[in-house]
Amino acid sequence: MSSVERQEKIKELDEKYGADLLDYEKCKEIYNNLKKEKSDIEKQLNLRDESSLVGKIVKDAEVVGEKTKLHIERSENVIEEIRVNLVEVEDVRRDVQKRLDKLHALQTTHQYMKVVDRIEFLSDELEREVKKKDDEQCATIFANLCEVSRNLTDFHGANLKKYLKDTLHYWHNILKEKLSKDFDDIMKALKWPFVNANFSLQTPSSNNILKLQIVAEYLLQIELPSETVDPLITSALLSDFPPLCLPVSLLIQPLKKRFLYHFYGTRQTNRSDKPEWYFTQILTWIRDHADYLTKWVQPVIDKLGLHHIDAKLEFIRGLVQLAVEKLYSDLPNLQFDDFTFSHSIDEALGFDKELRETYSYPATQPSILAVLTQAKVIVKWMAMEKKYATEKMDAMFSSTTVDPFEPLTYDIEDLKITTCADAFITLLQTITERYESLPQPGHRLQFLELQLELLDDFRIRLVQLVNAETENIVESKVAMIANTIYYVENVLADWGAMLHYLNLYYYKNQHNEHKPPASPSGSDDYDPTDLENETVFGETLSLYRHMRRDLLLNLSDYVMLEVKSQCKMYRRERWSSMKVGKDIKGLSLTPSACPVFEIVAKRLHQLQKTLASKLFTIVWRSIAHQLDTFLFEDLVMDNRFNDGGALQLKYDVTRNLLPLFSQFTERPESYFVQLLEACSLLNITKGSALLLRETLLALEGATGVEDTRPQALKEIGVVQFSPHMAVKILNQRTDITVNRMDVD
Repeated sequence: MSSVERQEKIKELDEKYGADLLDYEKCKEIYNNLKKEKSDIEKQLNLRDESSLVGKIVKDAEVVGEKTKLHIERSENVIEEIRVNLVEVEDVRRDVQKRLDKLHALQTTHQYMKVVDRIEFLSDELEREVKKKDDEQCATIFANLCEVSRNLTDFHGANLKKYLKDTLHYWHNILKEKLSKDFDDIMKALKWPFVNANFSLQTPSSNNILKLQIVAEYLLQIELPSETVDPLITSALLSDFPPLCLPVSLLIQPLKKRFLYHFYGTRQTNRSDKPEWYFTQILTWIRDHADYLTKWVQPVIDKLGLHHIDAKLEFIRGLVQLAVEKLYSDLPNLQFDDFTFSHSIDEALGFDKELRETYSYPATQPSILAVLTQAKVIVKWMAMEKKYATEKMDAMFSSTTVDPFEPLTYDIEDLKITTCADAFITLLQTITERYESLPQPGHRLQFLELQLELLDDFRIRLVQLVNAETENIVESKVAMIANTIYYVENVLADWGAMLHYLNLYYYKNQHNEHKPPASPSGSDDYDPTDLENETVFGETLSLYRHMRRDLLLNLSDYVMLEVKSQCKMYRRERWSSMKVGKDIKGLSLTPSACPVFEIVAKRLHQLQKTLASKLFTIVWRSIAHQLDTFLFEDLVMDNRFNDGGALQLKYDVTRNLLPLFSQFTERPESYFVQLLEACSLLNITKGSALLLRETLLALEGATGVEDTRPQALKEIGVVQFSPHMAVKILNQRTDITVNRMDVD
């Protein structure tokens, strides 16, 4: 034991026994106890003593070890036996698997041959029934052959499927040729197609209708399964047109021949500048024949449970395909003639609209719009829209016969709608009507951007006209331009709530969802809480409103400039020494005020006559507020008033100025609060004025007492002015001596 360990043991004994180590008897007792503990521990650790804990555990472990060893030996024996058995079983398994594989191959071959036999049997049956000319049996047997094809849809045997497919096509062609001839004979008996003007007066015989329905039923039964029909190699434009059912396809054939005869080749009816001829012809055929299919052919389809087939819809789609092919073939020549191109676009859109509104042709079905939305065509179309729109705007602003800002005679809402505003909105509306039926939102958004561009162009043209007005703007076209802008605003606000534009707003946000939102933050008029800004016209409306407000402000400012120029003599009246009677009834308007009030009355009359009613309300209110502020600041606060001057000012305001505005509002006094309250302070008696002034000054800056100054002012009708301003107005009275400190 090292010295360090010895020191630690001594320390441990010292801490445990302390002073007992100095007593011999105690040390002896400690020694005996430790010796006994040692003996007990050695006894417990004796591996040979099975009564000890450790010995018992060791003994048990030895027993378990022996048992484990025995089990391991037995496991090894079992594993060896299994290995031997597996070798024997594997031979048996291989033999059984070979037999199973052979059995499966035989079963598959048997089933394969059964299918082949079934195909050959049905084929032989078809051959026999065809010779017997039993169409009903032929259709039934062919339907059974189609059922075999449907059952083999997931079968991977290419040769069998090809054999079945070839067999189906072989008999389909034979049966189709035979039934098509029968169907054609019946159509001739029914005088199909109905091209005679009196066809509607003829009622087909029940015998012919019955024959038609029987053959139509057979034709529906010999339709090839979709999995056996090879897709036709055609243009991408026509790939959207699914194949027609056989009866409808045969009904369209004679119409297609007539269409090709009249609208292709060198016939006089084939004119690229007259697309309305073939569009009208197709619509006429739909009108004359659609009800016939609904009445006589659709019941046969429903009888067979083919509810996914709509005879009328397929008939219309087949004729629409003729129009699509024709327009597509004419397009290369149309694009070199702007007029013919635009005319064809209009006629195609009209054709599509007529189909949807009159014949309920679904938007999900392929249509003539597929031709118009091809990349080259739609770019050309938009260019033409912009070109014609720009030309029309040039014409409406440069017309020498019609004033573009002449109000319409049929304006019932007093919006003072101008000719150019009405023409421009009509222009935008016609563009919308042309593109709103386009199926792709991306295409509609392109046209919307064009409309927004035209709206901006129109606004800039109006700005240029305003800038050109350098003379008296009240008597110029500025008011009519404001009316024009206001009408466009109202229309855009209404349009923004329409479903068409709400959809475009949604699609536009979807398109820009990864871009930072562009808000017209540079515009003073932009209000993020305004719902009308949450439309496709939000930014455009903001610009229009900003311009309209600027124009109205300019009009009111111009009137105030005239007022201020006429008001110099009126402001310089000797208000402090004016002698008038004490009775206001005997007074008359101050002579120097006549030009001022005259110009106000004249301009208000002119603006009321030219501005829309709501715009005029904005302007006269602005003039009233500015006039109130101007007369208060530049006349009242810039002059001293004796009793006569104060009474005269009150007369001028209450008996002359207010009546000028009373025709526009029942409470004109609410727009001249400063002047009227100033007149109240200037016209109270001297004693009341001194007492009021003293009260106002005494409570100025006082603390710990109730402020009664507002109540004191309210008693004489003053609620607008602060106590400090009221003192300033009272100081304008000549009967009050002003202390310089009071003024400060």
